[in-house]
Amino acid sequence: MAGSFKSDVLPLFTPMDISHMTGMGVQLDSYKYMSSPAGDSMYAAYANAWHVYGHLTGLEQPQMPMGAPPWTQAQLNTLLSWMTQQPTFQP
Repeated sequence: MAGSFKSDVLPLFTPMDISHMTGMGVQLDSYKYMSSPAGDSMYAAYANAWHVYGHLTGLEQPQMPMGAPPWTQAQLNTLLSWMTQQPTFQP
């Protein structure tokens, strides 16, 4: 199931996660930011979401969430499903 940003993905981020990352220019609570189709030098498309996923899995450093236990596989699967299963990036 692809799920939605509002009901499935956003609740995974704590208020502390959102506050901390907003200060770094990462808008975890913004559907527009997380679903932006723009790419970068690392990802051809949807770079914002893929970088968040990379930091949550530890593929990118520092690993998120900082100062808290890593996400469970179920949490990671929810985010990944939202990003990859059709229809992708649902609000």
